Amino acid sequence: MSTRTPKEGETHNLVRLATAANPFQAHIWQQALQEEGIRCQVLGDYLDAGIGDIPGIGAEVWVEAGDLERAEKTLRQHQDRIEKATLLDEKP
Repeated sequence: MSTRTPKEGETHNLVRLATAANPFQAHIWQQALQEEGIRCQVLGDYLDAGIGDIPGIGAEVWVEAGDLERAEKTLRQHQDRIEKATLLDEKP
């Protein structure tokens, strides 16, 4: 896994890749992306608790704009693998 550490003063153009159903899922996505060398951040993973009737904010995965297309492809592939594995587990 190759990830580059940003240099001091370097700016990044981060964009939201996806909103997860829960923080656990967001961190699994983060791990899958990082395994492909895509730098990403999970934001809002402690904001999912709501108050009364007001829902919380879901955990989001953010990537650099230049990595967005590759990150979307990687996330789709990861979700397809999970879906296939789930279907295989459900067969009698």
